[in-house]
Amino acid sequence: MTEEDEAFLISTKPAHKRVRVVQLLIIGLVGLLVGWLGNFFVGSSCHFASVQVTVGQYNDIFDLHFGLWKYSPPDSALSGYSYCYPYTGYHNQDSPIVARTTNLLALFAGTYSLVVLWWYLITGRAVQQYWRWAVACAFLASLLQLFTLFFFLGHMCQSTDCSIGPASILTIVTAVAWAIMGWELKYNMPDMSAGSEHVRAKDDESVVTKLEMADLQGASQEYIERAFGTTQRSSSGYRPPELT
Repeated sequence: MTEEDEAFLISTKPAHKRVRVVQLLIIGLVGLLVGWLGNFFVGSSCHFASVQVTVGQYNDIFDLHFGLWKYSPPDSALSGYSYCYPYTGYHNQDSPIVARTTNLLALFAGTYSLVVLWWYLITGRAVQQYWRWAVACAFLASLLQLFTLFFFLGHMCQSTDCSIGPASILTIVTAVAWAIMGWELKYNMPDMSAGSEHVRAKDDESVVTKLEMADLQGASQEYIERAFGTTQRSSSGYRPPELT
């Protein structure tokens, strides 16, 4: 790296920080809307998987929907899947204990990561150890979310054919969102390299309130540069440093 590059990086450090904050804000919204709400929908949905069953004296075939905590009985199927029942009685043994447990654990781990991230965005404060735990919890949430697919290895799906439902597809999307959040938290960790394990914004202001429109453009430019391996300077004045 030349002296000119070093001087350029020093002069554009504030712009770099704002670009990093924009990226964290974007990933915070993705984690909240796709990760957290996606996990909640997976847990509350009746349609993680579908099973064809024969009902009645005429051997009518119905697609019954089964979720992590409840299922749609035949009467519900007849009325357009208008309601669900908890796993009780005949279907009590079909209750997916492992899948629902991993889904809950993924929610707790992802929630911790989101709390640490949004606390930094709102207050401008971060603790290095807590941030590292947030990175690990985000990746853990992704892994646990995938373990929710153990539903298809449970008693019900081993005794009959199960087909995937919207919630099982969403659980994969949610796992990807948690993994992306973990990577971005690691990549955009606040600068704590000056020997301190804490970072605090000036006057304890929210780092989000200091953003400008150019910062959004700079964040988008860096995402493109990361994806395609380019290192062009953006209009925000920030260029990622080259490795030497």
